[in-house]
Amino acid sequence: MAENWKNCFEEELICPICLHVFVEPVQLPCKHNFCRGCIGEAWAKDSGLVRCPECNQAYNQKPGLEKNLKLTNIVEKFNALHVEKPPAALHCVFCRRGPPLPAQKVCLRCEAPCCQSHVQTHLQQPSTARGHLLVEADDVRAWSCPQHNAYRLYHCEAEQVAVCQYCCYYSGAHQGHSVCDVEIRRNEIRKMLMKQQDRLEEREQDIEDQLYKLESDKRLVEEKVNQLKEEVRLQYEKLHQLLDEDLRQTVEVLDKAQAKFCSENAAQALHLGERMQEAKKLLGSLQLLFDKTEDVSFMKNTKSVKILMDRTQTCTSSSLSPTKIGHLNSKLFLNEVAKKEKQLRKMLEGEGGVFRRRETGTFGEGFSATAFPPRGSVAQSGRPVLISRLCHL
Repeated sequence: MAENWKNCFEEELICPICLHVFVEPVQLPCKHNFCRGCIGEAWAKDSGLVRCPECNQAYNQKPGLEKNLKLTNIVEKFNALHVEKPPAALHCVFCRRGPPLPAQKVCLRCEAPCCQSHVQTHLQQPSTARGHLLVEADDVRAWSCPQHNAYRLYHCEAEQVAVCQYCCYYSGAHQGHSVCDVEIRRNEIRKMLMKQQDRLEEREQDIEDQLYKLESDKRLVEEKVNQLKEEVRLQYEKLHQLLDEDLRQTVEVLDKAQAKFCSENAAQALHLGERMQEAKKLLGSLQLLFDKTEDVSFMKNTKSVKILMDRTQTCTSSSLSPTKIGHLNSKLFLNEVAKKEKQLRKMLEGEGGVFRRRETGTFGEGFSATAFPPRGSVAQSGRPVLISRLCHL
């Protein structure tokens, strides 16, 4: 009775990973316990999502491993009470010459230990239909049922653990559960894992192919966009050239208008200067003649008075030509420039603009460049009329 109680108690203190009594047990948030070293090794290769080996609970990141103090105390007390003599060393049953060597393997079905040199010898021995089942000699204790002291040669599908035949069929804890041979189940699991591995490798290859295609499409789009940028830049340079040429010609119109104003102004100033010199000359002669009238001898000959008066009368009787004041119609000129700007803006923003939005089959929405308008359509239209209407002299 005491032995059965001890075995049942020990079974509750077995780590689900190493199948030995807990060593520094830690508890996960799902309340399952493991050896710190066992769970750390199980999660060593996982950097992101991890799962509980017992209930398969998923964690987005590795949870903190908190030491289970109560379970640690129970394990320590159990180990203190459960001090046994170390199991006797197993020796190879096939060594015939000299002393038998320590066993490295133990066949759970034949219960026959063998050294490393006689492993093949044992495998060639007759066995049951299920074949031999060799395990490491150090793991024999882990494969032993603590309650029935029999090897765990069956796999319980309900509990997902290895059990002995007494647990399955003779009023054991797993009676009525679906069980199968542990080696058969191991091979089934291996086949299932290999199949899943193949499927995952195929999926990985499919993903790599998709990523390669995406990267190739990205490079293709980048090349096309860079090429289109260069073409657009060249077309915009042409557009700037047209605008610069239009600006040059427009400024030339202003320069010609200014030159015309200055020429007419200079001609009027020259004519008025000549009239000014003539008036000053007559005024000087008139002043000199007036001074001579102080002496009565002046009256001896007054012909010069008659000539001077006639010339003065001619100079003063003719009216001055009205001055032609130049006027620059800046409002009209600016209206013409604004009209060009409006036409250009409408051309760029409307349906017939420089760029027309369209759907492309290569990469989403894009723009296709249309031909620029002829050079004279905007830049030179109406220039002769503008020059003629620009100024009124």
